[in-house]
Amino acid sequence: MTLVSRGSIRKRKWVYQGQKRSAYEFNIVVERDGVKKRTRRVFLTRAEATEALDVFREETKNPVTPAPASAASITLAEAFERYFKAKARKRSLREDQRIAKHLKAEFGEQALLSALTASRISLYQERLLAVQHSRRGGALSAASINRPLALLRSLLRMACRKWEVLAAAPVIELEKEGQGRLRWLTHEEAIRLLEACREQKNATLVDLVEFSIYTGLRQGEALGLPWGDVDRSRGVVLLEVTKSGERREVPLCGPADAVLARRADAGKAEGLVFGTTSWDAFRKHWERAVKAAKLAKLDAPLRFHDLRHTFASWAMQEGATLPELQKLLGHATLAMTMRYAHLAPKHLRAAVSRLNGVLQGTSREQEVESLVASK
Repeated sequence: MTLVSRGSIRKRKWVYQGQKRSAYEFNIVVERDGVKKRTRRVFLTRAEATEALDVFREETKNPVTPAPASAASITLAEAFERYFKAKARKRSLREDQRIAKHLKAEFGEQALLSALTASRISLYQERLLAVQHSRRGGALSAASINRPLALLRSLLRMACRKWEVLAAAPVIELEKEGQGRLRWLTHEEAIRLLEACREQKNATLVDLVEFSIYTGLRQGEALGLPWGDVDRSRGVVLLEVTKSGERREVPLCGPADAVLARRADAGKAEGLVFGTTSWDAFRKHWERAVKAAKLAKLDAPLRFHDLRHTFASWAMQEGATLPELQKLLGHATLAMTMRYAHLAPKHLRAAVSRLNGVLQGTSREQEVESLVASK
């Protein structure tokens, strides 16, 4: 492994607990077996980033090959400990750690990785399928069954491909999941909701709800949005922290910009746009507004995330294409956006209308040819 670049340290900005902070990232390229790979790591101070970069350079120039662990000796508990160190920056780390406790209880903390065969995992999956005491009563959903299986599969694949302590990772087949819940507001329902939000004691709630409807931002993205990332002159907001981990710009339509103008005129153009990153500050007021607007249906109660579905649904109905909607929502793949495809009847009608008159035109041509032949 050889260094391709000396490496550099760059200052970055990020939002943590409602405050805009600075971070320092080192960026370096190394080559191994003819393949170049870029490595980035982020630290709170420049000194930490500089020290880590120096250590990385030294380890690259003088690599130490550790003795490989044996599949016969590494336990499930040890494997998870090593796995979580590698996944320390994963957004769902806490949830994964909770699921790992369940898996260790099921298979045993001291169970060897080599003992976790496809047959044994399949028996565990069959037990989950037979469970009849989920929180809502009845059988576990496919998603509830898949979460521990997916985590276990990720662990075993890492043990095989990166740690090289397993000759092969056992095959784990996940249950087929449905597309999930898709609840969105009609125009009349949205008007009722906004009116109910205005009646709440939290004056910021109506701005947050209206802004979310017209931008499609996730709850955390909207609450964590600082004024420094709002560019009204260009008509965009810049999202530094997103679910996909990539920055994205979200264009502002007229009503969304009007919300920002209203808040700026009220002297609230400092810090966070909506004042706090805590949803708890809005929760009870949101629930009361949903109830007052008669949107708390038992079969499909309204969640804040449904405002994002509303934005996507309205955009599709007004003629947005799926690739356009993918960029607006910040989806990593087009497959995630396809759940809204059925809301584009205009596109479908336009596609079908191309067939109008096809057979009629053919019949007319045949009539003309027959007439000419008869003469």
